[in-house]
Amino acid sequence: MPPDPDPPAATQAGTTPASAAAGASRPAAGREAAPSAARSSAMVTAGIILSRLVGLIRQRVTAHFFGTSELADVIAAAFRAGNITQNLLGEGTLSATFIPVYARLRAAGDARRAAHFALSALGLLLVAAAAASLLGVLAAPWLSFLFAAGFDEDKLASTTRVVRIVFPMTGLLVLSAWGLGVLNAHRRFFLPYAAPVAWSAAQIAGLLACGAWLGMRGEPLAEALAWSAFAGAALQLALLLPSARALLGGLAPRLDARDPSVREAAGKLPAALLGRGIIQVSGLVDTLLVSFLGAGANAAFNYAQTIYLLPMSILGTGEAAVALPEMARDTAEADVARRNEALSRRLGASLARITVLTVPATAVFLVLGRELITLLLQTGTFDRASTARVEPLVGAYGLALLGNAAGRVLITASFALGDTRTPARYALYRVLVSTAVALLLMRRLDVLGVVLGAVIAGWVEAIALALRVRREIGGLGLDQIRIGRVAALTAVSVGCGAALRAALPEAIAATPWGAALILAGCGGAFAVAAPALGLFSLRSLLRRR
Repeated sequence: MPPDPDPPAATQAGTTPASAAAGASRPAAGREAAPSAARSSAMVTAGIILSRLVGLIRQRVTAHFFGTSELADVIAAAFRAGNITQNLLGEGTLSATFIPVYARLRAAGDARRAAHFALSALGLLLVAAAAASLLGVLAAPWLSFLFAAGFDEDKLASTTRVVRIVFPMTGLLVLSAWGLGVLNAHRRFFLPYAAPVAWSAAQIAGLLACGAWLGMRGEPLAEALAWSAFAGAALQLALLLPSARALLGGLAPRLDARDPSVREAAGKLPAALLGRGIIQVSGLVDTLLVSFLGAGANAAFNYAQTIYLLPMSILGTGEAAVALPEMARDTAEADVARRNEALSRRLGASLARITVLTVPATAVFLVLGRELITLLLQTGTFDRASTARVEPLVGAYGLALLGNAAGRVLITASFALGDTRTPARYALYRVLVSTAVALLLMRRLDVLGVVLGAVIAGWVEAIALALRVRREIGGLGLDQIRIGRVAALTAVSVGCGAALRAALPEAIAATPWGAALILAGCGGAFAVAAPALGLFSLRSLLRRR
C-alpha cells in the first residue's frame, strides 16, 4: 500500500489511535504481535509493485508480438471472459464473506474453530470453482459472443478457442484467492500479493519460447499464451498453499455446511455475489461496447486498463487488503461509540494514505501519460501510432484513481460492519450510470466515451458509499487529509517532469529512454518534496510497532 504520511496529522499508520483503541479492546487471547499498519502497507505495496511490474513486462512482451491487432483483441476479450469465475468467487467475494468471519474467530482466540471454518470454506470453494470452470468451457461460444458480439465470425471462433483454455485457469486463481485470504488474516501480506509474479512470468516465458525461439505467430501463439497462463496459475497456487497449510495445521478440505461460521459467511454470500456479479456485468458491457468500435479497440482498451491497474492495485486493492482484517477486529468492540471512533480514525488514515499518492498519480496520467505508455508498452508492433491511440484513455483513467481507490476502502468498511447489501446496491447504480454515459459518449468519443462512463460511475459509487458509511459510524476521518500539501506535492513533482520534457529534444523525448528520463525526474522530485512536506516517511514503513 502507499507509504504512510508522517505524524502528527494522523495520516501515519504506525501506531494510530484507531489501532491502539482496537488493541485495547481486543480479547487477550486474540492478541498477537501485529506489525504496524505502515509496515503492513509496505508489505502489500512491495508485493503488488513486484507483481505489477512483472505484469507490465508481460504486457510489453504481449504488445511486442500482437500490438493492437485483431488477435490482440481476441486475447483481451478471452482473458476478460475467463476472469468471470475468478472475480465472482475470488478475492472480492472472499473479502465480504470469508475474511471478516475468519479474522473475528482468530481475534476471539478460537484458532481451532477458525481453522475448521477455513477448511470448510476451501472445500465449498473447490466444488464451486470446478463447477464454474467446467461450465465456462462448455459455454465458451456463448460467452465469447456475450463479450465480443461486435467481432466477425472468424474472430469469434478464435476467441472461443482461447476461452476454453483460459477458463480452467481461473479456477486455480480462485483457490489462490482463498490462500490470500488466509494469509491476510494472519497479517502475512507480502507473499499473497507477490505470488502473481509466477503467473506473469510463465506467460512471458511462453511467449519468448514460442514466439521468439520457435517462431510461432498468429492464433497458435495466442493459444500458447493461454496455456502458459494456465501453467502460471498452477505455480501461483503452489506458492501459497504451503504457507496456508502451516498456518492452519493442514489442508484437508471439509464440506461442513452445518458449521455456524460457514452459515454466517453463506448468509452474506448472495449479496456479495450480487455485488461482484453486477461489477462483472459492468465489465462485460464495457468490453461488449468496445467490440463494436473496430479493429484494435479492445486491445487499446486493455492496454490502458493495464497501466491504470498498476497504481490502482497499490492504492485501492492494497489499502483495502490491509484495512479489512483490522476493521473486522475493531467491530469486536462491544462499546458502539468506541467502535465507531476506531473505525472512523482507521478509515480516515486509509483515505489519507490514498490521497497522498492518487492525486499526483492522476496528474501524471493526465500530463505524462504519453511517456508512461512509451516506456511501458512501445516496442515491436506497438508503435507510436498505438501509443497515440492509448494516450487519451490513460489520461481518462487517471481521473478515476482517487474515486475508485476510496471506493474500495469504503466497501471494505461496509464488509467489516457486516453489510454486504449496500455495496451490491450501489454497484448496480454504478453499472446503470456507466452504461448510460458510455452509450451517450461513445459515438463521438469512441473508446474514450466508454472509459469516461466508467470514470463517472466510479465517482458516483464512491460518493454514495461515503455518505452511507458516514451515517453508520459518524464520520470518515477526513480531517486527516492534508489537501494543500498534497496539491503542492503534485505541482512540484509533475511540474518537474513536464519541464524536463520541454527541455529535451523531441527526438529524444519520444523514445523509451527519453520517457524514462522524464518520469525519473518526476519521481525524483516527488521523493524530495514528499518528506519535505511531511507527507511521507520511510522510517514509518520500517517501524514494526
